[in-house]
Amino acid sequence: MRITKGSASKVCLLLLLFSLQGVGCIKWLALGRKADGRTWTKDACTSAKSFGLLERKQARACRATPDVMPSLVQAARDTSAVCQQAFRHRRWNCSSIERAPDYTPELLTGTREQAFVYAMSAAAAVWRLARGCALGNLAACSCATPPRKEPPSPSALISSSSFATASMSFGALTARNTFKWGGCGDDVRSASRMAKRFLQGATPPGAGPIAKFLHAVNMHNNRAGRRAVEQSLTLECKCHGVSGSCSVRTCWRGLGASGPSAAGTRLLRRYTTAAEVKPRSGGRLPPLYHHDNLLYTTKSPDYCLPDEKRGSLGTTGRQCNGSSTGYEGCEYLCCGRGHVTRTEEILERCNCKYVSCCYVECKTCRRIVENHECN
Repeated sequence: MRITKGSASKVCLLLLLFSLQGVGCIKWLALGRKADGRTWTKDACTSAKSFGLLERKQARACRATPDVMPSLVQAARDTSAVCQQAFRHRRWNCSSIERAPDYTPELLTGTREQAFVYAMSAAAAVWRLARGCALGNLAACSCATPPRKEPPSPSALISSSSFATASMSFGALTARNTFKWGGCGDDVRSASRMAKRFLQGATPPGAGPIAKFLHAVNMHNNRAGRRAVEQSLTLECKCHGVSGSCSVRTCWRGLGASGPSAAGTRLLRRYTTAAEVKPRSGGRLPPLYHHDNLLYTTKSPDYCLPDEKRGSLGTTGRQCNGSSTGYEGCEYLCCGRGHVTRTEEILERCNCKYVSCCYVECKTCRRIVENHECN
């Protein structure tokens, strides 16, 4: 589709109108704040839809499998926590995600930030559902099916934290018949299917090619998030044998204990290298983009100054690091406007000493703290 200058304003309006309709795919993130203690029944699913927290297809999936909803509620919390942690030092700090389901324009108009949130929400959903499968909380899945191929040699293990003896020599593990698949691997494949079923929204009835194109971009970013979890699987093994001989090692593929933040780290790298795509005929994505890439359709504002129309809160009043040259540094975060330094004296207990049975004697120390705030 060729877009001329004369039609640019109409295209922008169409993009915004569709985004306001199609953002329902991530309105469910509001469940992280509004679904505490909720018992998920069919009526509860319908109620969530009526309050704008679920779209039609999501409410249908909720009614069909209500046991997945506690995992998705936790995934909504994970998405908010990981996003705000990842962007805490940047001009856009992901604070607007807390406004779900009433998002500001930067999460409605196809920006890099929207791409990250779509991908991160899908990754968190897969991670939580996979853990729910392994813990036996979901009826549709349990532990992952063991792989057909044998585990790699011990020198190729990614995770060895579960070995019985940390100082064990790997020489005893070189025999090809000393392993077996066991344990309870995380069923990421089943979790990804369930997450896709829940997250795969539909374009509005009668939507044009631009609407279909933006929907395709959002669904692509969802898939990138699901794949980020699949790529976070690591090989974990446990040794069995007399006197730590490790005559047999039991291995499984799991997501480890790092939580969805592992996928978030991958997606943050892909956020910085996200590719811009333009609408084209048929509403389909061009075939040259890899499944792992994040895609966006609208350039982001610089987030330096408040701009309600573009979803920028500005950085005035944000705390910065006066000695850093990175994202958290005052030069970058304050956009060259300068900053104010405030000095604060803090009194705190220090040099504490044990005196008798139930008494500790401490001194009072003074500490000077400098806080830098953007103008």
